[in-house]
Amino acid sequence: MRGMVEALNKKFTVPLAKRLRNVEWITPNRITLFSFLLSGILAPLTIVKGLLPLAGLLVYAGALLDSLDGDLARERGISSREGAILDAVLDRYTDLLLIGALLLYEESCLLAGVFAMIGSSLVPYIRAKAEAEGKSSTATFGSRDMRNLILFIGLILSAPCFTLYTLAIVSNLSALHRLFHALRS
Repeated sequence: MRGMVEALNKKFTVPLAKRLRNVEWITPNRITLFSFLLSGILAPLTIVKGLLPLAGLLVYAGALLDSLDGDLARERGISSREGAILDAVLDRYTDLLLIGALLLYEESCLLAGVFAMIGSSLVPYIRAKAEAEGKSSTATFGSRDMRNLILFIGLILSAPCFTLYTLAIVSNLSALHRLFHALRS
């Protein structure tokens, strides 16, 4: 089941993947790496520098590219486990680097930031662990697309503590939702 944010992103990324299908030098893994450069490297640096709205734009651009890489791989019929692993690992780095940068920028929200890191890591971990154990997984309201939207809005509004608290609540409730489902399935 696709979430609302992901469905909106796909309206842009799926047609773009179709247009890029025959552009050989643009590969899914290169898009993944460029997405990481924008969201995982440049956005955290701009947060630390206090350029929060610019960081929000970089997060959103990176999120679109993060969706595009898989769409292009599927369009070309070259999806791979290695590409999926690269994407998932860089997504975790990006999540933690963004939250860490917000903590450096606004140290007064340490507890919220720690819980945002925990929740953001547990949402995909619970899914992967449940599936590895042969259990079903469920879509949840705190998907990576939703967490990116929270980051985008919070950064555009220059509201670092609000962003960290929202991420902490949404991601941990989402992790608990997935855990409850995994234990019952």
